[in-house]
Amino acid sequence: MSKELISNIKDFAAVISIIENARGRALKAVNAELIRMYWEVGEYLSELCMESSFGDKIIDEVAKYIANTAPTIKGFNRRGLYRMKQFYETYRDDEFVSALLTQISWTNHLLIMSKSGSREERDFYVALAAKEHYSSRELERQLDSAYYERYMLSSGKQPPELVPQNVRNSILDTYVLEFLDLPEQYSGTKFQKSNN
Repeated sequence: MSKELISNIKDFAAVISIIENARGRALKAVNAELIRMYWEVGEYLSELCMESSFGDKIIDEVAKYIANTAPTIKGFNRRGLYRMKQFYETYRDDEFVSALLTQISWTNHLLIMSKSGSREERDFYVALAAKEHYSSRELERQLDSAYYERYMLSSGKQPPELVPQNVRNSILDTYVLEFLDLPEQYSGTKFQKSNN
């Protein structure tokens, strides 16, 4: 190799940086749209249930309609739809987390909603997951170890400040992959194996 080419190779790292930055922005955008979609579906279902004399049972009908009309759309069964409704109803009046909702993955939201006992605890874990860039595995570990209680007892500190999410963890989120409707060869399991 010529000396000129060898010295230029060091500058070629800029191309990799450009690619990685673009991927990061794309993943953030996909996650944000996914969370917005779940919010809007949840809002629609919440209003539909309030207006219906059947209450939450109407969600079964919506799930059947989606399955029959658009069978290739994944994640919109009764359980998924109920979670979207729960997501909306959990956070609709919570101004603290509204800026954070699109910064963490859907899987992390599900963990927080299912394992947090209070609004303050949910707010704490949403902010923590965003700040520390937690994967769902790490967030679950923190939830299971009662980190919120220990943190508050040890110093009485306020919840962590808000920062952007680490995109590398969000690509592995199964819900993002389903939302993108990627072919089976791009499953979450295969992504996880290739990133370890």
